[in-house]
Amino acid sequence: MCGILGYCAQEWDPALAKFFGLQGFNLQHRGQENFGCTYSNGKIFNHFKDKGLVSQVFTRERRDEFDRVEPLIAIGQTRYATAGGTDAISAQPHWMTLLDGFYSNATNGDLPLLEKEINELRESGTILLSGNDGEVILKKILQAARTRNGGDIVAGIKHLMETTPGAYSGCLMSLDHLYLYRDPHGFRPLYYGRWRNAYVFASESCAFHERDAEIEREVYPGEVIVFDTKGHKSHHQVVEPKHSRQKCIFEPIYFARPDSQVYETPREVGSFRYQLGKQLAREKPVEDAIVIPVPDSGRFSAVGYATEIGLPLRELFVRNPYIPRTFQIAGQANREDLVRLKFTVMMSLIERYRKFVIIDDSLVRSTTMRILIAMIRESAEKCGVPKSDVEVHIRLASPPIKGCCYYGIDTPESKELAAANMTIDEIAKEINATSVAYISLEGLDEVAGKYDDPGNFCHACFTAVYPTPYQVRTR
Repeated sequence: MCGILGYCAQEWDPALAKFFGLQGFNLQHRGQENFGCTYSNGKIFNHFKDKGLVSQVFTRERRDEFDRVEPLIAIGQTRYATAGGTDAISAQPHWMTLLDGFYSNATNGDLPLLEKEINELRESGTILLSGNDGEVILKKILQAARTRNGGDIVAGIKHLMETTPGAYSGCLMSLDHLYLYRDPHGFRPLYYGRWRNAYVFASESCAFHERDAEIEREVYPGEVIVFDTKGHKSHHQVVEPKHSRQKCIFEPIYFARPDSQVYETPREVGSFRYQLGKQLAREKPVEDAIVIPVPDSGRFSAVGYATEIGLPLRELFVRNPYIPRTFQIAGQANREDLVRLKFTVMMSLIERYRKFVIIDDSLVRSTTMRILIAMIRESAEKCGVPKSDVEVHIRLASPPIKGCCYYGIDTPESKELAAANMTIDEIAKEINATSVAYISLEGLDEVAGKYDDPGNFCHACFTAVYPTPYQVRTR
C-alpha cells in the first residue's frame, strides 16, 4: 500500500510546490519508508527519492530546486514496501530515458505474479534494477508501446491491463504528458480533480483538503486519463471493468485516513468504521465494562461500539504520534519494540476499573494486541491489583484475517497471520486476553452494503479466495 500524488498544469504557479508537499503530507499514513518525486517543466526533468518521511526527503534544498525548474508536471509516492528493498533504488517513482523521450512511473498496489513478470522481462532482454512492481509496470508499458503500438503509451497501458493481473493505480509522465490509470478490477482508489488551474490527483480524497481543491471523480477501473501541459484532457476506457469489482475492503477498515471518502461515495471512512463498531456491539457485546480504543486505528469503531451498547468510552492508551504504524514496520522484533515505544497506559484508569473491552480495527499478527494486554496487566500489578481481578476482552471490527494479501498489503506469508494458524480461543490464550471476538463476515457486508454492493469489495484476506492468479511470494 502506497500513496501516489501529483499534478499537471499549463502555467507555473509558485503555490504548486506547497500544494504538492501538502499532498504528500496528507498521504504520509500510506507509507513511511520512502518518498520520491519526478517533475518536468516540459523541456527538462528532475527527480529525487530517498528513505524517510516527506518532511525528511522533500528538504528545503530540494524545494528550492523544484521552484527553480518551475515544473508543470510532478508525480510522487509515499512508499510502504511490499516488494523490493527499502533503499532509494527500490523507491518510486522509477524513470527511464529512451531515444524517444523521458518517462517516469509510480504505482499503488501490487502484482500477484511479480516473479513471473520479472522473469519474462529479463528473458526479453529488459534490465531491472529493483525488483519493484512499479518498475516492472513502467517497463512493461514502455515495451508494449514501443514494440507493438508505435510508441503509443495509452496502447501500452491497455496491453498491461490485458496481460498483467494485479492491483495497481498508477501515474506515468513524460516531459509534457501525464497518464493516470487503474486496473480493471479497481482494487486501489485513485482520484483526480482541479486546484486553481492545475489538474491534480491522489490516492485518497484527504489529499484534496487544501482550499480551492475539488475532486472531479475517481479514475474508473480499466480507464486511462491523459493530461498535457497545454490543458488538454482525454479519457480512454481501454479495458472493460470487471463485472465484479474488487475494491480493497481493508482500505476503509484500516489504511485510509478517517476523513477520506469510501471509494465512489461521498461518505467518510470514519463513518464506515463507526458503523462497524455498532455492528460489532450488536454481535459481540460485553456488559459492565469500559470501552477502550486502540489509538488511532480503533477509535471510530470504539465510539460506535460504546454508543450502541451504552458503555462508557475511555482513553486508556496514549499514543506517541512520532512512532509510525507498526503494521508497516519490517521485522517482528522491531514491531514489538515500537509498540512499547508507541503506547503508554493511563494508570489512573487501571486503578479505577477492572473490566475492559479493547476495540481495534483488526488483528493481523497479534503483536500489538499481545503487548497492549501485557502492558495493562503489568500496570495493574504496579497498582497492587490482583491479576485475577482484571478482565481484558478484545473486540475486532473486521473478520479473522486468514488469507495472505497479494494486492498491496504486506502479509505474504500465512505463518504470520494469527487467525490462519490458531483458533479464536487459541489466539485469546496466546495474547493473554479474557476473550476475543470478531465481527462476522456477514456483519461486515451489512455495513459495506450501506456504501456499495458488498460483492464489489475484495474479501480475499478473510476468505483466502482470490479474484486473480497469484504466486506465493518468497522473501
